[in-house]
Amino acid sequence: MTMHDLNLALRYADRFIFFKGGRIFAHGSHQIVTPGVIEEVYGLPVIMGELGGVHCVVPGSTVCKPIQD
Repeated sequence: MTMHDLNLALRYADRFIFFKGGRIFAHGSHQIVTPGVIEEVYGLPVIMGELGGVHCVVPGSTVCKPIQD
């Protein structure tokens, strides 16, 4: 399956392939999905973490601020 939603891919996939410039940039298991690889391929800094035991990717700044009511 081809999927561009990294959060869905992290939740359901076992293997990953990142392409850059028409070539395979990185491939492997969850261990290759790192902020460095994502920034190099997509040109976007991300924060990675866990939410409810599931790995997740948040694009943008390296600092998240809590939402206040």
